[in-house]
Amino acid sequence: MSTSTSQETNNWGGPVPIWEGDSPGITMALRDESKPIRLLSLDGGGIRGLSSLYILKDFMLRVQKRIGTTETILPCDYFDMICGTSTGGLIAIMLGKLRMSVDEVIGAYRDLSKSVFGETKWIWKEGRYSAQVLEQAIALVVGKQAQTLRWPEAANLGSNTTELELTELGKTVMMRGVNPDIASCKVFVCALNANNIDAPPNIRTYSVMDNELDDLAVWEAARATSAAPYFFKPMVVKPRPDINRHFKIVYMDGGLRLNNPINQLLREASRQFPNRKIRLILSLGTGTKNTIQLPRAGPIPKPQWYRAFQLYKKIALNCEKHHQDIERRFRKFRLQPNVYFRFNVDRGMGDIGMEEWTMLEKIQAHTTAYTSSIGVKPRIDRAVESSLTEDVQLTIQQAAGL
Repeated sequence: MSTSTSQETNNWGGPVPIWEGDSPGITMALRDESKPIRLLSLDGGGIRGLSSLYILKDFMLRVQKRIGTTETILPCDYFDMICGTSTGGLIAIMLGKLRMSVDEVIGAYRDLSKSVFGETKWIWKEGRYSAQVLEQAIALVVGKQAQTLRWPEAANLGSNTTELELTELGKTVMMRGVNPDIASCKVFVCALNANNIDAPPNIRTYSVMDNELDDLAVWEAARATSAAPYFFKPMVVKPRPDINRHFKIVYMDGGLRLNNPINQLLREASRQFPNRKIRLILSLGTGTKNTIQLPRAGPIPKPQWYRAFQLYKKIALNCEKHHQDIERRFRKFRLQPNVYFRFNVDRGMGDIGMEEWTMLEKIQAHTTAYTSSIGVKPRIDRAVESSLTEDVQLTIQQAAGL
């Protein structure tokens, strides 16, 4: 590989990328550590995760307009840390680890939703939908992006690569990768270790010193965070002595405890960016739920249905509780309107189940109406202004309540 480099500048405070050789997907993100940071949190919500993507698309387009550029700004180059739970975790991985644009993630998310939720299992014990279909779909997305970005894992691919070959390639790409220090932003997803419910819930693209989990493949991390009870069976990560993983780990959906991972994000950011000033905390929901609906097709054991109903009802309530807790914390500093922003479609989403992939157009329509509404549009504009300002006093430790 050649060793030529080129450098570009930007006027929005993001990293200055230095391309290494012939691999535009590998960047040395030269972030100015004196700049205030930006954080992005993505709720879980099944198919309704598409709503958070359309909100993010609106936000990023307004950023581009504000700074006067037609060039697409990738979220992984704009935010310093991205986290997500369940399908929000899958989105975080695609945006951050896989360096995809919002439009690319929307396309991949739509395709994946149809593949995964388009066919149900008539007789089931652990999950209504096929975990294998989900795993293959995720691995294919990872493989395609590894090829597009010409990552080292894709070095031996030929010119006429099949989907099967790309899927197998996707299974080899690790979260921390060959050189995790060159990632343009830090990404983590939340998942519950069924063997140790008190274990740290974060699966990261970067290393930490304490309580480090063994590295997982990207598809394993995505499956682990989205292993929603009733919908999919738990994710079993098998031992791999070649990477010092000597024990089996069973993961369940991080949304069981952290469906709105905002508190986890603030704690994690306080460790990774100690004493840094913070200009934007952007939290994106997947639509408020007036009712909790579960799939109606197929024989559903009543006790299991009732347990699932109560579980997801509690999760929906906890999302907004976490938001309200953060709002109260920021009011103490009288800075909440200028730093912390949460957007969550409040109408029209109540009857859309987590798996109803046929409702994609409805989700888009309701989200577009929300972002253009008289009460929300100026708030998004304020979030954009906040994301570009450098005149801030709040530190990440204060934001995290430390």
